[in-house]
Amino acid sequence: MTEPSLERPAEHSQSRSLVTNSSILVVSRIITAVFGWAGTVVIARTLSPEDWGQYAFVFGLLGIMALITDLGVGRVVLARLAADDHDEARQVAGSFILLRGLLGTLGFAVAIAYAALTGLSVTMVAVVAFAATSVILATPANALLVLYQARLRLVPVALWDIVAQLVQFALVLVVAWASPSLAWFIIPAIAKELVVLVARTTGVLRGSLGSVPDFSAGTKYWGEMLREAIPISIGFALIMLLTKVDILILQRLDTYDAVGMYAIGYKFSDLVIMVTVTISVPITTVLVRSWPDDPETFRHRTRQAMVVAGGLGALASIGFWPTADFFVGLLYGETFVPASHAARILVVSSAISGVTNIGLVALVAARKLSVFPWVAGAGVLLNVGLNYLAIPRWSYDGAAVATLITEVVMFVACLIVVQASLRIRGSVPWGPLIRQILLAASVIAPAAVLIGFSGWPWPPVIIVALVLFVALVEYSGSLEDVTLLGRIPARIRRGRKDH
Repeated sequence: MTEPSLERPAEHSQSRSLVTNSSILVVSRIITAVFGWAGTVVIARTLSPEDWGQYAFVFGLLGIMALITDLGVGRVVLARLAADDHDEARQVAGSFILLRGLLGTLGFAVAIAYAALTGLSVTMVAVVAFAATSVILATPANALLVLYQARLRLVPVALWDIVAQLVQFALVLVVAWASPSLAWFIIPAIAKELVVLVARTTGVLRGSLGSVPDFSAGTKYWGEMLREAIPISIGFALIMLLTKVDILILQRLDTYDAVGMYAIGYKFSDLVIMVTVTISVPITTVLVRSWPDDPETFRHRTRQAMVVAGGLGALASIGFWPTADFFVGLLYGETFVPASHAARILVVSSAISGVTNIGLVALVAARKLSVFPWVAGAGVLLNVGLNYLAIPRWSYDGAAVATLITEVVMFVACLIVVQASLRIRGSVPWGPLIRQILLAASVIAPAAVLIGFSGWPWPPVIIVALVLFVALVEYSGSLEDVTLLGRIPARIRRGRKDH
């Protein structure tokens, strides 16, 4: 006789949808990250260190334009896009896409204005203007992503993202072979955004989401969207500024060579944060739907996402900290090995910020962001102050340490705000997260000693370290109901009972 499932049918269906969408997105993001990473390796090895630093600066600047092009509006309209009133949802979708298109144009203009007003050379201003066309393409594409997210139809998005990344990588190889230069290497990035936009638009117009956006409402919903998005906009704008301002400060206080070194570290850390951001996409939809009528589901999914984000971040830190010198040298060449220490610190910072990101998702879903902008603002001031103190003394290593300190402070502050704002007992898994941190540190330390000082080969050491960490977090309850090893004995017992 089989044991009855403890999950309700609706909850089981929700779990299956979450697993499906999260899994395909994670796989897609990993594949795109690998090819994107390979592209940056080709670019970094082909360009001079100064040109690579300029390339990294340009796209770092464009990344900050999300302060303008996003404004948190997508999170505000998510619930209405998933509502049962399809006619209104179509109008909201159309109005939302138009608004994001306008914001993309505004972001394009602001990027050029920053480049011109901060005294960059005419050539660099032109390069920024050329690269900023990718912002105009990416902004409506990201608006369409919210439509897919609202319906939890993320599989086609994931597949086309892979195709777009392959197109970019192929063009990078062509440019590297035919005419390697800073300006020509921008074309592949623009081409990628164009493919994504066309694919998502085609899917929507073909009715793959069940309905097509209605643009007849025009600007009707803009005021409502922007008013509701104000606290989200401020909070996320400050978070974005907090994570990217160090590149701008480094460019002002140091050289493009230093920016290029620092960018190497970000290439590794971006992979870590990418995975947790991917997890948050379907989680956001579930949390929005469950608030405020189903607080138990909200609590359960929030805790679940946090422990998963924490565990993945810990695994990344364990795998990378002892092996940073090897991978930086292997991928980018001996010239960039001095960036290894900064890369280690940035990877750990991203591991921590992954949990913070889940906390922000919970606050957004519950519309409890009145306090967080103040916390984020304090974090930005802390980060800027630390960067201005550390960069003149320790260059990009100092910038990395400033980022780590800021991320730790934001991690603690954000989770406190989540706990106080939601007022749902047990919404933050403090115990499991603290145990994960301590267990990860206890595994990283001996692995780093064995590889870095004793000269042991890294593959077996890292494999043992990762397996040991998984076993320790599993049997210490640090993953709660997100278990792997613990289910094996239970399934064996159930199998014996069935027979």
